[in-house]
Amino acid sequence: MMQRLNGTRPLARYEIASGSTIVSGKLAALNAEGKAVPAADTAGLIVIGAADRIENGSVEIMDGVFSFANDATHPLTRSDRGKVAFVKDAGTVTAASSNSVPAGIVVDVYEDEVYLDVTPAAIKAATDTDTTYSAATASAAGLVKQAAAVADCSAAGAEPVSVETQLNALLAALRTAGIVAPNAEE
Repeated sequence: MMQRLNGTRPLARYEIASGSTIVSGKLAALNAEGKAVPAADTAGLIVIGAADRIENGSVEIMDGVFSFANDATHPLTRSDRGKVAFVKDAGTVTAASSNSVPAGIVVDVYEDEVYLDVTPAAIKAATDTDTTYSAATASAAGLVKQAAAVADCSAAGAEPVSVETQLNALLAALRTAGIVAPNAEE
């Protein structure tokens, strides 16, 4: 059950690799030939976003923040927000996997559901090792310089804040930093 919170539609269109079956709403990746395949814990794959329309042997890819299933064996937790999630399969992300194929950056976690940023900047950030990215201010070259504070909803004495409000605040900070493109409505 993928939910899309924000993103670009379509980001790009890729030819699907022969013999591959990509499902709309699931993670897609590029293989060594530069063709789209379902994301998997396979060395050498590069996640490109979430699959959208599939037709005539090609797939449109969306970027943004989407929800994916949380792996039961190596689950992500709320303490993983801002960290890399890895691909278990095209519909499931995990905290640890054999080949450590980055899926994107964890925005939030709700038990069996992980909200994941799969924008190009987040996927690039996820490929950088030993780095935690939260809402950030980016340089013109796209390199992260400094973190921008985003209030945590669990602060002592704070009023409860909805998930939607928290995610909108995070997305606004990412837009301000130039990491996420403005909404079409803006």
